[in-house]
Amino acid sequence: MISSVAVLGGGHGGHAAAADLTLAGFKVNFFELPPFAGEAFKEVQRRGEIELLGEARVGTAKLNRATTSISEALEGVDLVLVIVPAYGHEAFAEACAEYLRKASEKPKAVVLMPGTAGTLEFLNVFKQAGVRVPLAETSTLPYGCRLLKPGSVIVHVTAKLLPLGVLPAKLTSEIVELVKELYSVIQPCKNVLEAAINNPNPITHPAATLLNAGRIEYAKGEFYLYKEGITASVAKIYEALNREREALCKALNVKIYECGEELTEMDRIIQMGLLFGANCWKAGVKMKGPTHLRDRFVTEDVPYGLVFMASLASMLGVETPVMKAIITLFSIINGEDYYAKGRTVERLGIAGLSLQDLERLLQEG
Repeated sequence: MISSVAVLGGGHGGHAAAADLTLAGFKVNFFELPPFAGEAFKEVQRRGEIELLGEARVGTAKLNRATTSISEALEGVDLVLVIVPAYGHEAFAEACAEYLRKASEKPKAVVLMPGTAGTLEFLNVFKQAGVRVPLAETSTLPYGCRLLKPGSVIVHVTAKLLPLGVLPAKLTSEIVELVKELYSVIQPCKNVLEAAINNPNPITHPAATLLNAGRIEYAKGEFYLYKEGITASVAKIYEALNREREALCKALNVKIYECGEELTEMDRIIQMGLLFGANCWKAGVKMKGPTHLRDRFVTEDVPYGLVFMASLASMLGVETPVMKAIITLFSIINGEDYYAKGRTVERLGIAGLSLQDLERLLQEG
C-alpha cells in the first residue's frame, strides 16, 4: 500500500506529478537538487502548493513539502519517482545513494519516469554505495505538460499506456502492482531494456529537430515542432529509425510497442499514439519548441537515447546507420562528441556481455 511519494526533479513533469499525485490523495515530497532549483521550484517552496490545470486532475495541490534536502525528501516515503532529464540521472542517483546507505527505512522502489536505461546507471551507483533498493523505469512520462508560470503547470495529455521495466526483473509483478496504485495504466515489460527502447522520444525528437534546424534558428523562438515540423519527408526518417529499433528489439528478444490501425496516421508517424492515445498529436501542436538546437530534444535524446541504442546495437551486431548519422550531424552542429559523452554500454557497465549474461543481469540485478 502506497501512501507517501517523493517526486524528484523540479521541471515540467515533476511539477505535474507532484500536483497530480497530491490531488489523488498521496502525501508528496517534492525535491530538486540545489544547483538546479530555478525560480519555478523556489516559488513552490515559498507557497507550498502547485496549481494544476488541463487534462489531469485540476486544482491547487498543497504539497507535504517542497525541499532541496534529499533527507527531507526521502525520509519515510514508500515510493520514489525520479522525473528528470537523463543527463541528471547520475547526480540524482548519487544524492539518493548518499541518504539511502544510512537510512534504516528504505522506499519500496525507485522509479525513473522515463529511464532510457537510467536504471543501470542507478544500479551502478547504488552498488558502489552498498544500497539495495528495487529500481524501475517507464518508457515515457505520464504527462505531456508545460509550466505556465512559477507554481502553475498545465497537462495537455496523459499517458494511456505506461510500459514499466523492473530491475531486477524477477520482482516485476510485485513492483508493477505498487506503481499501479499511482498510475493504473502501467503495463509490465520483460525488463528495463524493453522499457528503455520503447521510449518514443529519441525516435521522434532528434530527427525532426535536425531536419528543421534552419527553421528553428530563423524563427527565434516561434516554432512548434508537432504543428509545423513533422511532415511526410520527416516520417520517412522515422520509419528508417524504427526499422533499426525493431532489429535491436529482435536481437534482445524484447517486444516493440507498435501503433494499431485505430490510430490516426499522425499518431503513428510521431510514435506517441500508442502511449498517449488517439489524436494525441493535437496536444503536441500546443507545445512550443524547440527554440534552439541545444534543447533537451537534442541534449537528452541524442546522447542518452540514440547513442544508447546505437551503442547497444553495435555490441549485439545490429547495424544502425540512420541513428549514427543523426548523432554525427548533431555532434558537428553543437561542437560536442555525443558518442564520447553519451550513455554507451561502457558507461552502463555492460560492455562485452554476452546476451545470456546481459539477460541474467537484468533478471537478477
